[in-house]
Amino acid sequence: MTLGMPHGSGAESAANALSRATLALGSSALILAAALVALRSINAHGPGPWPALLLLIPIAALMVTTFVRRDLPSMIAYLLLGSASIGVYTAVILHDATNTIADSPYILALPQIAFIYTIAPTVLGARALAFIVAAYVAGQAATLLAALNAGVALSFDFMTAAAAVVITVTSGVSLLLDRRNGRELRTVERALRDTSAMSYQQEIESQVVALFHDTVLSELTVLSHQQPGPLTPAQQAALRRDLAMIADGAWWPDDEAAASPDDGIPPRVAAVLAETRAGGFSVDVAGDLASLHRLTPAVATAVSLALRQALVNARQHSGVQRAEVVVDGAPDAVVVMVSDAGRGFDPAAVPPDRLGVAQSVLARIRDAGGEVQLWTAPGNGTAYMFTLPVAPEHAWEAEE
Repeated sequence: MTLGMPHGSGAESAANALSRATLALGSSALILAAALVALRSINAHGPGPWPALLLLIPIAALMVTTFVRRDLPSMIAYLLLGSASIGVYTAVILHDATNTIADSPYILALPQIAFIYTIAPTVLGARALAFIVAAYVAGQAATLLAALNAGVALSFDFMTAAAAVVITVTSGVSLLLDRRNGRELRTVERALRDTSAMSYQQEIESQVVALFHDTVLSELTVLSHQQPGPLTPAQQAALRRDLAMIADGAWWPDDEAAASPDDGIPPRVAAVLAETRAGGFSVDVAGDLASLHRLTPAVATAVSLALRQALVNARQHSGVQRAEVVVDGAPDAVVVMVSDAGRGFDPAAVPPDRLGVAQSVLARIRDAGGEVQLWTAPGNGTAYMFTLPVAPEHAWEAEE
């Protein structure tokens, strides 16, 4: 296929262009033949070869029919009826001007040229070459039979032979180019499919790594900082929930998805805030909270998980017990700010195997089609800004 086009459309477009061009040439040849017949009839002392004009009409009708239909039955009918018309046409011309036909060989060659040129591109593929040869042979055979019946010895028709060679070479070269282009385009197709599959696999792997970090690894990190002893019921429930979620391939636990809204906040965002506050960390929420409902479910899930990890990082590493979440709505986006006034950090100093910020926050928002900015430095706190696309039906026109 060509890029942005259905498979085979490039070859078909080239065949259509070639078909229109050869139809025009064939029509011109047929018109010239009719003009020569008319001039010979006008200048004739007797009745003249006027009936030959009528025999050009079937050829013209077959040319149009073949151009429109382009199927095998039409090609066969074209060969049979067209060669018959050429044979009778030749017989009429030779009967009228047996002794002078050598002075004007074009009058016999032009209908055959029209016959050959019209059939050339109408059958796509290698069959076109076979039909060109068949049209040339059928036309020549019909002409020779008419000449033998009239007792006339015709010289070799170089004009028709040259026309047949030209259109055969043109069609052959076009066929070779189409096949070469087809191979190249199929190679591009395979490369695009492979690239798409790799991108999809990397996206899934990124989501799985981020989810594993957000759940099991986060729970284990919390456990590593507490005194040895049995797990609390809440910790046991959290670990069972996280393991079941990963085993089921879910991106969000059902119990959190069903959490009740908090002041109009979507359930999953409300669940994140409730979980964070339950751990003794204070979160102040302000702004246009209703704008969060304008997000698609996939984007809402991504921002909820990224918000969850940002608040986990603030609770574990900021050295303060409070963070702020501010929401603002734009015509085609929702902006979420998450900030704390803690100790901050140097992003460049974070080891590459630490996935909290890179995968669970930054990559997650970008994979959801959003943009994310991070401002932080040692001693200056941390702030994230998520710019998230809204669902198309929830966008509005920007004010001028």
